[in-house]
Amino acid sequence: MNKKNYDMMNWEEIEAVVYGDCKDPYEILGVKKKGKNKLLQCFYPGAESITAEFNVDGKNKKLKLEKVDDEGFFAEFFDFEYSSYILEIKYDDKTVKCHDPYEYEVKTDLNFEKNILKGESKNAYEYLGSHKKTYEGVSGYEFIVYAPNALSVSVIGDFNNWNENANLMKMDKLGFYSIFIPDLADNSQYKYVIKGKGFKGYKNDPFAKGIFDKNSVCKDVKVSKKKKTLSLKDDDLQILEVSLFDLLKKYDDKKKVLDYILESVKKNKYDTVSLLPVLKSSNDDIYQIMNGFSFDDETGLDYENFSYICENLSKEKIKVLVELPLAYVSDNESGLAFFDGSHLFENDDFRLNSHKKYNAMLFDYNKEFTKSYLYSSVDYFFKSFYIDGITVPNAGLMLYHDYNKNPGEYITEEWGNTINSSSVAFLKDINKYIHTTYKNAISVASIYAYFNNVTGKDKNSLGFDYCINSGATEELIEFLSLAPSYRRDHFDSFLVFTHFVNDQEKYIYPFSRKENTKYDASLLQRMPGDDVQKLANMKIAVIFKHLLKGSQLINSEVDTYNGTDDKNAKAFEDFYEDFRKIYLNAKELVKSTDGEPFKYKCIENQIITREYFDGSKHYVLVFNFSNDSYEEYKIPVSHEGVYKEVFNSDEKKYGGSNLLNKKAISTEEDIENGIYTLDIKVPNLSIVAFSYREYTDVELEEIYQKKKKKAFDYVNGETKKIKEKLDEDIKELKNQAQIKIKELELLLKPYDH
Repeated sequence: MNKKNYDMMNWEEIEAVVYGDCKDPYEILGVKKKGKNKLLQCFYPGAESITAEFNVDGKNKKLKLEKVDDEGFFAEFFDFEYSSYILEIKYDDKTVKCHDPYEYEVKTDLNFEKNILKGESKNAYEYLGSHKKTYEGVSGYEFIVYAPNALSVSVIGDFNNWNENANLMKMDKLGFYSIFIPDLADNSQYKYVIKGKGFKGYKNDPFAKGIFDKNSVCKDVKVSKKKKTLSLKDDDLQILEVSLFDLLKKYDDKKKVLDYILESVKKNKYDTVSLLPVLKSSNDDIYQIMNGFSFDDETGLDYENFSYICENLSKEKIKVLVELPLAYVSDNESGLAFFDGSHLFENDDFRLNSHKKYNAMLFDYNKEFTKSYLYSSVDYFFKSFYIDGITVPNAGLMLYHDYNKNPGEYITEEWGNTINSSSVAFLKDINKYIHTTYKNAISVASIYAYFNNVTGKDKNSLGFDYCINSGATEELIEFLSLAPSYRRDHFDSFLVFTHFVNDQEKYIYPFSRKENTKYDASLLQRMPGDDVQKLANMKIAVIFKHLLKGSQLINSEVDTYNGTDDKNAKAFEDFYEDFRKIYLNAKELVKSTDGEPFKYKCIENQIITREYFDGSKHYVLVFNFSNDSYEEYKIPVSHEGVYKEVFNSDEKKYGGSNLLNKKAISTEEDIENGIYTLDIKVPNLSIVAFSYREYTDVELEEIYQKKKKKAFDYVNGETKKIKEKLDEDIKELKNQAQIKIKELELLLKPYDH
C-alpha cells in the first residue's frame, strides 16, 4: 500500500475497532469509497492473511489485503466494480471462507423499537435476539440487542474464536445494537460483550431461544401467527405436575417421556398437566432461570422437544399449563442483572432489585422495557406452543416488598404498606391481556402468602383464574402432627384456615414438587409417626386434601411415590389409583354440599364423618386421626338404608392391617335420639368410605314386618308383664289382706266369753 492510500485511512477509527470502542463499525469496516477508489477493511484477530474473492461480471477476481495492524486489521484499495465478494481468511491451523458481515447493514425498525420502549410490545421476541435471515441471497443470523448504556457491543462465538472485538455491532439512536453475520449455522453458540464506563460484561442474549454450555444458541424458531384453539376451562382441574428436566434425564427420549405422562394421566384420570419451569436455570434451582425464552439445550429440553410434548398432550385433549417465572431471574453474571452496565431490567435501589435468599434479580415493573420483555415472554409461550395457560410461581415475592426479607432489605410504600403496587398493576394488566387475547386461557398464581382477591373478575382482583394454596398443605401436616387430645381443640380453626369451604377464591390444593422437597425432606418423611404410621398419615393427607373445595394438583413423584422402597411405593400407588376412582365418582357431590365441612363430628375418639348426598347418590367417609383401632364403633348417618364399604385405606394391599367391613351394614334406628346409626369397624389412622342405597321395597316390607312383629311382641310382652305384675300384686294384696284380717280378728279374741 502506498503512502497516499495509507494516509487516506482513518487510523483513529481503526484503533476504535481494534480496541472494541466503536459504536458504528459499518462506518469503517466493509467496502467504502475513497475518492475514485474503494477501500476494503476487515478485522479478524489472529488471522495470518486475508484474500477477498470478488465476483466481477461472473468472474472471480482475487485481492490480497494488507495486514496494517498486528491485532488483525487488514485493508486494501481497489478500483474495479463488483457484485459481491467472499473473504478467505487464513489462520495458523485453518482456512475459513465466509461473507463479510459488514457488507450487509441491518436496518432497524425505529417504530417497533419505540413500541418496545413504551412498554406496549407483546412480541418483542420477533424482533430482538437472534433470527435466521437472508440478505442478498446470503443466509445467516441477525442479532439485535437493547443496551442503551453501553459504549460498544459485540457478538462473540465459536464462529469468531470468541474474540470480543471481531464482530462489533452498530448502535442506532434509540440504543439498539445490531449486526448480521452471514453463513452462520443453526445452533451456533454466542454471547454479547458489552462495554461501558468501568464495566465489561459477557452476557447471554435476553431473547435467546436456547442455551448450551452456558452460551446462547442460534435457533431458527418459527413463531406461529395463528392463535391456538385452547381447551375449555373447567371449574375443578385435576392436575399432574411433572418436571420435564427429570423425565428427560430418566428416559432420554421425548417419546418415552410423553408415553409416561400419558400413562399417568390415564391411570389416575387427570385432565391437566402442569409443567414445572422449562427454561434454562443457572443451577439446580429450576426457578433461577437465565431469561424468559431460553430452553436448556444441554439437557435435551430444547425448543423442539418441548414443542413435541405440548402438541401431543394437546392432541389427547389434555390441558397444558407451564410455570413461567415473572418475579425474578438468576443474578448470574451472564444473565439480565446489570445487563449493560446499568439496571436495565431491575430497579436502581438494591432493596428493590435483588433478593439475597433466592440469589435473584427482581424485575422492576415500573420500567417500560421490562414490561415489554415480560409481556413478550408470556406471548411467546402462548403463540409458539400448544399450551392452555401459565402458572406464575413465587407470586408472593412479586406482591410484597418484604417477602422473605430481613429489615433493611426492603422498602415500604405509603402508610408503611409493604405491598408492591407496581407489581399488582402489572399482574392485573398481564391477566387482562391473556384473557382478552387467548380465549379460554388459564392463568394461575402460586402464592405462599395471603392476598385478597387473587382470583375473580372484579376491578380489585388480580384477575387469575386459580390460586395455588400451598398453605393448606402445611396446615394439614401440622394438624396431623398434633396429639389426638389437641386435635379436638384445633380442628375447627384448621378447617377455617385451609378454606375447607371457600367461595371467595378458586383454589388449587397441591402436593407439589416444592412441598415434596421442602426442608430437604419428602412429604412422606414429614409425616408424623414411625414408618407404618407415616404411610397411613400420608394416605389420610391425600384423601383429606382431595375433600377441600377446589382443584387438585399432585406431583408425579408423589403420585408414584418415587424414592420409597418398592413395597411401600406399590402400596401407595394402588391406594392412590383406587381412591381417585372413588373421588372422581363423588366429585360432583363435593360441589353440592350444603356448605358445612362435616355433617357430624365425633371428636370423642378423633373419628370424624362426612356425608355427600344428592338425593340418589350417598357416600359416608369416616376419618380416624387417632392411633387406636375399633372393632365396633357407632356412627350417626342421615339416611336409613344399606351401607357398603367401597374403600378402606387400611387394606393389606395398601400397606394396612386389613381391618375391613366386609359385609353390607344396615342402619339401626335410635328411637330415643331420633337418629339412624351404623355399627362399623374403624382402623387406626385410616379413611373408610361407604356407599349408600335405599332399602328395596322387599327390604322395606321385611323391615316393616320386623318392626310390626317387634312392636306386637313388645306390646304383648309388656301387656303380659303388666298382667303378670297385676296378678302378683293382687296375690300379694290378698295375702296382706288375709294377714290384716287375722290381726283384726285377734282383737276380738278377749270377747269370746
